[in-house]
Amino acid sequence: MKKFAVIFIFLFILWVPLLAEDILNNPAYIAQLGYGSTKDSAESNALAALSKFFQMNISVQAKEQTILNDSDFETTLSEEVFVQSYTELFAVHYTKPKYDKKQKQYEVIAYIDRKEAWIIYEPKINDCTSQFEQFYFDAISQNDAILKIAGLSKAYQNAKENELYKKLDFAQILNPNQAEKFSGTRNHLLEIEPMLRRIAKQCSISIFCENDFEESVSRAIGIFFSNYGITIVDNNSQYFCYIKVIENSQVLPAGIFYSPSFSLKIETRDTVLFSGEGQLKRIGAKNPTVAQQRAYTSLSQEILKLLQKEFMSL
Repeated sequence: MKKFAVIFIFLFILWVPLLAEDILNNPAYIAQLGYGSTKDSAESNALAALSKFFQMNISVQAKEQTILNDSDFETTLSEEVFVQSYTELFAVHYTKPKYDKKQKQYEVIAYIDRKEAWIIYEPKINDCTSQFEQFYFDAISQNDAILKIAGLSKAYQNAKENELYKKLDFAQILNPNQAEKFSGTRNHLLEIEPMLRRIAKQCSISIFCENDFEESVSRAIGIFFSNYGITIVDNNSQYFCYIKVIENSQVLPAGIFYSPSFSLKIETRDTVLFSGEGQLKRIGAKNPTVAQQRAYTSLSQEILKLLQKEFMSL
């Protein structure tokens, strides 16, 4: 009989629902109160408060990181959307609505079990950090400076596309102890831009463009690399950028039109490091000078897009 009583008490304890005081002051949970005139509105307000809690915490952490890094990482962009989408992914639980007769409203607690949520979240952040780290280590293993810059740029773009900074911040709030394992990834993220600038300061490049109206193409590419801190020189440089432009012009009754194409190479004295090409749609105007200016403006923009796929903008 005593054995049966012990088993019964144990089972009863397992099935007792969590009380408000067990949740609000328990570090194992992330919890927020919500109030409303109906049960549903109280739950909605509790969920909104929970989302706001994550948003506020991520905003503060992002601000601190920006100050420390003094970088252009967009750490505060679209944080509310990000947080709301991720709280939906985890099983948000609610306490049984409690009606306050004096206040004439319901009270509900929305809460997340940190351990339960981490089981769902960990594979997602593992996937993102693994992708980033692969790009990062591939980049730093390069011996050539330009290839290292291109590799680090890809790592940065991968982190940006996956919102890795925000996901690391979210992990830190969700489960600080478990998130500590990603401190190395966070350090690598912080290192990228200063490393790019250090490498770029040691580089020089010469730009040669065949068929360059008003030097618009050469000037645009020069500005792009100068923004890195790479020195633009006429000759005796480490790297050479060659661009060939074919105008493909046509004189028609409506005016003069261009369908320009281009090819681009970046190389050392004996090795081609990067190459690309492109073809633009027809561009023109009645006035020949205006038509050519439009064509070369579009041409410069298209070449910059090609470069930006390989090198992040600073």
